Amino acid sequence: MLDRLARAAPYAVLLGVAAGLYAVAGRFEFSAPAGRIGPDAWPKLVLGLLAVVCLYEIVRSLSAGREISGLLQSLLEQAADGPAGEAPAGDAAEAGSWRRLATGIGVTILYVALIGVLGFTVATVLYLAAFMRAGNYRRYPVIATASVAGTAVLVFVFMRVVYVSLPAGIGPFATFSFAVLSLIGVK
Repeated sequence: MLDRLARAAPYAVLLGVAAGLYAVAGRFEFSAPAGRIGPDAWPKLVLGLLAVVCLYEIVRSLSAGREISGLLQSLLEQAADGPAGEAPAGDAAEAGSWRRLATGIGVTILYVALIGVLGFTVATVLYLAAFMRAGNYRRYPVIATASVAGTAVLVFVFMRVVYVSLPAGIGPFATFSFAVLSLIGVK
């Protein structure tokens, strides 16, 4: 029991800190424009999510002798297995991991370099697809769907919720970006 309490203690402390900071964020003095959220919303959202994670980890740590396996943990375990359900050989898996890491870093650097030219929308669709492919995911219809859907969610959140201006790109990429923005009602 002491071991479980020791595992839960850091999350309990972090939950207390999150609660205290949430109270501080509630005392922000501001005047938000009509129809927009104020500067207190984002810290509260992040602190609320932190509290949810802490509560989950406290429950998991205190669970009576059984391990609560999360969805992410089970997905990671499945991904570690090879296509036939067998774990890859140590050296081969390690070499592939380094190659995938280097490719992911390269794709990210390329994304940052090209986002001003291609615009956020086009660059992000290509980046998400390339990153998934670099991670050795091979279901191309899923990659295409996830890339477009992920980009659509990001554009919506940045433009309609957070009110952040995104790079439109140049030439035909800018035209495409403005067409996408008009679809979600951004002028």
